[in-house]
Amino acid sequence: MDRRQLLTIALASLSTAITPAAQVRNAARTAAPAGLAADDGELVYVGRDPVRIKISPDPPGRFAMITQEVSPGTVIPVHAHDREDEIIFIQSGIGEATVGDRTVPLAAGSTLYVPQGTWHGGRNTGKTTLMWIAIYSPSGFEGYFREIGRRAPDEAPRSRTPAERTALDARFAIRYRG
Repeated sequence: MDRRQLLTIALASLSTAITPAAQVRNAARTAAPAGLAADDGELVYVGRDPVRIKISPDPPGRFAMITQEVSPGTVIPVHAHDREDEIIFIQSGIGEATVGDRTVPLAAGSTLYVPQGTWHGGRNTGKTTLMWIAIYSPSGFEGYFREIGRRAPDEAPRSRTPAERTALDARFAIRYRG
């Protein structure tokens, strides 16, 4: 995908004309331009928090995008992606993040750039939901959320053996510190 195609997709997502939901589901899984409404995308729950997979090209492409809501007190364990770079943009709320050997405050408008292999994690230190957009390059890691997430907030989490968890982490090239 060249720069013009990337900009076309990005600008299409900002369009005020929203694509019908069925077309959005298909477009979010391909390289076709799409305008996505706030509630469009594939919704899964990780812990108690919603993650919405907004862009997930099939076949895999140069980037993917999710939105994530993080409840007060929730901690995202320190981890590293061995295949993807990640950009995280904070939409609202407050928290703090570990990026490499630094701890940085998070607030609306904060942006993190996390090159592949960099240890990072975060936590919501506020009293309201911390909301962010994450972009992964290349795409593929958004599939991890499909694997660990549940389709409904009251659905029981899937039980995994340590060997299954290790295999899942290896498949998505994610490592946890400690």
